[in-house]
Amino acid sequence: MNKALKIVIIFFVGVLLAMSAIAFIGPYLMNDYLKSALIEEFNVQTKQEYTLDFSTFDIGIFRRSISIDSISVLPDSAAPHIREIKASSISLIGIKWRTLFNKSFPDFNTIMITEPEVELFTRNFSASDFSNSSNNQNAEIANNLAKFDLIIQNGSGKLLEPDRREVLVIRDISLEARNVDINALLDGSELFFLEDLTISGSGLKWSLEDKLYQFTINNFSFDKNNERISLENLAMTPVVPKYEFSKIRAYQLDRIDLKIPRVELSGFKLDSLASEHLDIDSLKVSDAWMEVFRNKQIDRAPGISTKPLLNEVAHSFDFSFGLDHVLISDATIIYEEHKPPSDTSGSISFNEIDATLTKFRTAEHPRFFKDTLKLHVETLFMDVTPLTVDINYPIFDEQDTHTVKARLESFDPKAAGNMLENVGFVRIEDGLIKNLDAEFELNSEKASGKLEVLYQNLKVSFLNKENPDREKFFQRTGDLLANTFVIKSNNDNATPRVGEIAFEREDGKSIFAYWWKSLLSGIEDTIK
Repeated sequence: MNKALKIVIIFFVGVLLAMSAIAFIGPYLMNDYLKSALIEEFNVQTKQEYTLDFSTFDIGIFRRSISIDSISVLPDSAAPHIREIKASSISLIGIKWRTLFNKSFPDFNTIMITEPEVELFTRNFSASDFSNSSNNQNAEIANNLAKFDLIIQNGSGKLLEPDRREVLVIRDISLEARNVDINALLDGSELFFLEDLTISGSGLKWSLEDKLYQFTINNFSFDKNNERISLENLAMTPVVPKYEFSKIRAYQLDRIDLKIPRVELSGFKLDSLASEHLDIDSLKVSDAWMEVFRNKQIDRAPGISTKPLLNEVAHSFDFSFGLDHVLISDATIIYEEHKPPSDTSGSISFNEIDATLTKFRTAEHPRFFKDTLKLHVETLFMDVTPLTVDINYPIFDEQDTHTVKARLESFDPKAAGNMLENVGFVRIEDGLIKNLDAEFELNSEKASGKLEVLYQNLKVSFLNKENPDREKFFQRTGDLLANTFVIKSNNDNATPRVGEIAFEREDGKSIFAYWWKSLLSGIEDTIK
């Protein structure tokens, strides 16, 4: 072995021995120093408003990592909105030690935060809370840091009222993002614009006690690259019983109980939000169930509240929004109301709903004046009879001019007897609806159109509104007169009567009430 070779071997052995010594001895010599330095820097940056504690500070030279375990951040009285921040560990992985020669902090590949727990108290925010308050030195350090990957595993969080009541809870959340710029993390407004962002979690609960609702999602996921959002077991649940709901609010309003096993959004272009614009390709809703209850024994809210039509709704958004397709499959909607003086409520249902809605745009959207909203619905009315509805609605029309077509197949009206008797105070004694076809045009002022309903042997009783169950001679006589002189018992194919739809809009009622009462005007014109 010549002299040169010996020198090379000795050199490499010496280097290996030196690196081994640094790996095993260095961390013990540096731990106390680094821990003290980290706490001191933390106190400076937070102006001593928080207390930082952790159990271990582990440096792995060969592993190229730094790991801090059992971290907790506790506030003092100067920061009452933060209750506690904890994490099992925070690790910097893939550290490039050589960059310390020209940087105050080494480059690294990944930050991994394991099992973070955050508890915050509610507070009022102002614009200054989100301003960039970092000094020039902090900005310089941030700009000198290389981009890295961010991984958060199995986090959880709570937003609490000062009395410790839970407002928002997330039981489990994980997040991954690539090529993160530290400035994007320091500025919370940039968090959701991170590259290759994926979020998944479970156990989201949002209590809206002032609205008397609780909003929950069992599982959720978001994939920025694939532009997809998935929600499982979404629910909006009232927190008080039906008849207490309006009493607590002290005025009449709809109580909505909603459950959706699965919601999927695709084509969700998150980055476009930076320019106040959002387009969504499709929204799919599967097996939704919704019950709406209205207690009309309670007075309406005082004053006049105009319910907007869709043109006004589109102008109420101050950003550009477009939704190309909404696909609803196998949904159920139940509407129930209790109208005095009836002792019980009445209800109707729309079952096995399959619906498609296309091209909803807000006024700021570039295609607002080019696209027309279309809605096609197929359902079983009262779970027995097919009902088809088609709506064409150019929302850009300032007069809200739109058309509605509806077709109901053969139907025994006794199937809706519960609603008719307890809400309409009409009892169906006999008869069959053979079919109903309607086509009408509506605008911001009135509705007009044609309705044809074929029926046979229709006999009804008009109940006394003051006492719907009263059955006396004069009530029965009134029913006889109504059936003989008012209600035409037949309308057949040979010489069908066509009813005129003519209804002036009541701007204090919803658009759904506008459609229904317009349709009802044509039915009344046919049977009288």
